[in-house]
Amino acid sequence: PPYIPYGSDVEIIPPGETLKRFGLEAKRYVLFVGRLVPENCAHHLVEAFRGLDTDLKCVIVGDAAYADEYIASLKAKAQDDPRIMFTGYVFGKGYHELGSNASIFVETSGVGGTHPALVEAMSHGSCIITNDTPENLETIGEAGFGYQGKIGAADLQKRLKHLIENPDMVTDYAQKAQARAQTVYTWESVTDAYEKLFYQLLRK
Repeated sequence: PPYIPYGSDVEIIPPGETLKRFGLEAKRYVLFVGRLVPENCAHHLVEAFRGLDTDLKCVIVGDAAYADEYIASLKAKAQDDPRIMFTGYVFGKGYHELGSNASIFVETSGVGGTHPALVEAMSHGSCIITNDTPENLETIGEAGFGYQGKIGAADLQKRLKHLIENPDMVTDYAQKAQARAQTVYTWESVTDAYEKLFYQLLRK
């Protein structure tokens, strides 16, 4: 392969205390996980979701220690929409419970390589929409959807609207994402790739 990816090691956790704490129902929310900094473009999701006619919720998981102005602007955009919630950081079983029960996972980041949260969302079995950077599109392959990051919220909103109106497609692509993760992004496949690389180097 052109590169060796991350692996994902997730727990699949049924609805429990974490969903109850945030007032969520399984498969009735869209999820974002990441640092709330401008380059991760969470504003794409907040702005897109505000314009959707849906009773799904939008859950923004994450925070940042040095982006107070950006975080304040995100929350201001969402303040009159009770469907959009900011949980702050959630770790461990709580994080895996949120991931396991999301309907759609949105990766809005416009920078970086393979995002661990994206790979984990695939393993959790979410339908995936990503900012269409080459790295994100390579990660999802044919098992998810890209939106045009240069356009931003308007294009993401079209993608979300289409999926929300087609729940069978959401289920189908959630299964495709999970199958891809279990094939490409297991730690076993990652370590096999490193082992193969080391043997090639030794032969040289």
